Amino acid sequence: MATALSAKPVGSSIVLELNGAPTQFFIVHQGCPDPSLYQGGAGTWLMASGLPSTLAWGSGKTYAQCTPCQWLSQLFIPMLDETVQQQLVAVRLPYSEGGTLHAGAEGLEAKAFLLSGTEMGWSDSTQPEMPVEGVCLDYFEGFADQDARRIAKANGSPYPYWTRTRSAQGDTTWVVSAAGGTATTSQTTQLGVRPILILPQGLSVDDEGNIQPNAAPTLTSPSGASGANIGIRSAPFLYEYTPTDPEGLSLSLTEKLDEEVTRTLTGASGAAQSFTAVGDSLGFLKLSNGTHTLEVTASDGMASTSLSAVFTKSVTSASVTLTQPIPADAPITTAVLSVGGSIPADASLTVQVTNNALDDQPVWQDATAAVRQGANILFSNKTALNGPAFDFKVEVSRGVSGTGGYIDSISGAFQ
Repeated sequence: MATALSAKPVGSSIVLELNGAPTQFFIVHQGCPDPSLYQGGAGTWLMASGLPSTLAWGSGKTYAQCTPCQWLSQLFIPMLDETVQQQLVAVRLPYSEGGTLHAGAEGLEAKAFLLSGTEMGWSDSTQPEMPVEGVCLDYFEGFADQDARRIAKANGSPYPYWTRTRSAQGDTTWVVSAAGGTATTSQTTQLGVRPILILPQGLSVDDEGNIQPNAAPTLTSPSGASGANIGIRSAPFLYEYTPTDPEGLSLSLTEKLDEEVTRTLTGASGAAQSFTAVGDSLGFLKLSNGTHTLEVTASDGMASTSLSAVFTKSVTSASVTLTQPIPADAPITTAVLSVGGSIPADASLTVQVTNNALDDQPVWQDATAAVRQGANILFSNKTALNGPAFDFKVEVSRGVSGTGGYIDSISGAFQ
């Protein structure tokens, strides 16, 4: 049965092809060890069980300049299966240089690398001359200074191998001994190279630890298949969709309206979502009449799928009123109201006002002529059982010319 890498415990074995041969790796950490020190690296950290190469450090004064670092990026990565190469997660690694720690965005970017002494469980309390580079990875928590679980073999025998930690004293580098302890060694010594790489946690592995091809997420909608025309819309509406990941992982979702991103979120596999930009009254109001395209993209970090739909907005009338009437301390006898925007001459415009908006049956008075002329409105109603309160209703619709318009403001006063 396939299992996501994220569900595999630290110490589990994983099989990757190296030059076409099945090669054992094991999980040494899940997720980014410390976001304040590492930039990126949010995946499953794998360490080779053996030593696929032995090399001298070379003349480089830093890890980035050393021969093992160059071998890992230039020769080791191409040994991996091409599908795995495409999935490698980049990370910026903390490293010490001249007593200064470079971390976060200043770290060294790599997709295949060596571990530091700190990441393998040594600390400055037991190795005071060892620079602190990062944090101890979960697999190495609780390891002794000399621990058999650090041992790696070359040609069937335990063999010392490089860390990426340079000594603060002289041209030497910290290494893991054949017995699983540590020491510093000259850069001319031939030692093992033990690769570390990071893969997305969403990748699947079978019961034997073999990486399985990643399946792309799917997107479905009750409104139809991708590209469906969902018709004419004159008011905010619900466009639902459901993202599903075959591995059951959460998905990154991006909603676009007419190629513009309107929302990004993380959604659970199989959980229905609704497109917010067309369900929101204000957002829908701002859209021009005509054809619009909705697009949703779901990504598992390795593959993505998109779903689109087309609709036509056709709004030929509008109605505006207050959400709450405005109460007054004294009877309201007059008012003035102005409707701003662009209203065609042949549009149908109706304006009603009331001075007893809190009553069960407010008296609405036609004020269309006064608003068109910019004149004062004189209220004929003198009764306000629940106290005087002002409200208005503005309704406008297109005329026979079909010319559109808009309302951008309504202002006024009363007394």
